[in-house]
Amino acid sequence: MTSAVSSPKRVGKINSKLNFLDVIEKRTLGLKVYQTGYDDTIALKLYSSFHQYEVNNTVHDPHVGGIFNLEFSLDGKLLVAACQGQQVLLFDAANQKLINTVESAHQKCVNCVRFLNDRHFATCSDDTSIKIWDVRSTKTCIKTLHGHSNWVKNIEWSEKDDVMVTSAFDGSIYAWNLKTQTENNMMYDKVFLMNGLMRMKLTDDGTKMVIATTNGYMIIIHDLNLMSLATDLRSFRPNLYRLMQISDQCFPVGTIYNYLFSPNRSRNRIEFIDDFPNEAEVISSLQIHPHGWCAVSRNINGDESEEWTTIHDIQDRDPKDYEDAFTYIEEEEPDESEEAEEPLNQRPTDLWMGYISLDEYRNHSRDGSRMSQNNWENFQLPAMGILNSGLIGLNSSYSAYFRQHPEQRNKVIKNLPRMTHFKEEKTVGKGFIKELCFSSDGRMVASPYDRGVRLLAFNEKCQELSVCVPDHPQELRTIVELNDYHKDIVVSCKFSPTHYQLVSGCLGSEIKWYQPVV
Repeated sequence: MTSAVSSPKRVGKINSKLNFLDVIEKRTLGLKVYQTGYDDTIALKLYSSFHQYEVNNTVHDPHVGGIFNLEFSLDGKLLVAACQGQQVLLFDAANQKLINTVESAHQKCVNCVRFLNDRHFATCSDDTSIKIWDVRSTKTCIKTLHGHSNWVKNIEWSEKDDVMVTSAFDGSIYAWNLKTQTENNMMYDKVFLMNGLMRMKLTDDGTKMVIATTNGYMIIIHDLNLMSLATDLRSFRPNLYRLMQISDQCFPVGTIYNYLFSPNRSRNRIEFIDDFPNEAEVISSLQIHPHGWCAVSRNINGDESEEWTTIHDIQDRDPKDYEDAFTYIEEEEPDESEEAEEPLNQRPTDLWMGYISLDEYRNHSRDGSRMSQNNWENFQLPAMGILNSGLIGLNSSYSAYFRQHPEQRNKVIKNLPRMTHFKEEKTVGKGFIKELCFSSDGRMVASPYDRGVRLLAFNEKCQELSVCVPDHPQELRTIVELNDYHKDIVVSCKFSPTHYQLVSGCLGSEIKWYQPVV
């Protein structure tokens, strides 16, 4: 049976040139067209007709290097490019002219650009610094922020908290109060810390944080509260918990934090995402849907032989979905004969390194039997050393907690399936991050594809995700391939927030512009 809306040409009956222009004219006048599916048809027609248009201002300076990131101003009038060669380029988006070049914006390559408001934007770099700029005068930056100890890769703005949030390869996430007078004053200090942190993004409403890792999983922090994040997640080690999930082992140092996953938790609730179409290892690129519905990521496997683009739902789910999302792992009974052979004065050792100093460990072990649950939750884990995971036979400081919550000792939370769509990519440009992006309406994903860009949709009709959520993961549909427009591998792309306009940047200093040709 053929559905009445099986073909885009029949939806709304507006495919003739006259009717299509009539709809566009009504939209410019603010009039609504009450025809089912006409928005989908218009979107499909526009996005499938994207083509490059020639401009005479292509950057040919070899010192610029790769175009690592592209960002439009909030009104879509200005485009800023972050360059491998330490420069920042500013373009007029209306005529595509290069209007300014900030030489030596940083001491090393510029990784990311983020507009904070209509006039100010921030840049971050491998030199570990973040700089704030005013578009009206870019001779010098207006503020330099130091705090990270490794390459800074992400800048986000939380309008809800009125702070800038940054992440770096040092594993830390900082929140900055830009209204303070001193450059290094941070509003919340270090709000999160973990090994293997790759990327961090916030939803537009500031209620969720999504973290991509180098260990094959992502983290959603629901009901985000930046003010209490550092306190709520103190001592929590995501990688250790993930190890429990994949190894079917149970460590008290992990299960003591099961409450962070509780669906009844009202702030900073943790959830892991681990369903990918491949054996993902490094999730290198991450973007959030403009409505906060989903996250698009790009990952590579361990030997870099595969590269995939994946869509995951990040919305709140029914608490009932989590009722059976756990497993109990039985502890092995110790062998009494082996226990008898162990020397009584044997020095305790453990698997987990890098949490506390040895002096603190000795004090912690000595006073462990007297340490209450509340004291343990307030215990700081700063530097290097050994932490007892509870695998060895010590009188653990977790005993008091598990006496009150015995059901948590051997309970490990399982992760719900979140993947909705996927697409395999070409494994080119190894070692470089490819930055994806959503269109402003959220219908389309632009993905770097060799020397061009692919526009990917949730289905062949280019519908919004809210009306075409699949029952099981499906392949993203290629709407158009913009092939071989660059002379080198494309590593960044960006849609305008206000116009049907797309830009892409490659490792060979080129920036290309695209728009529909109807």
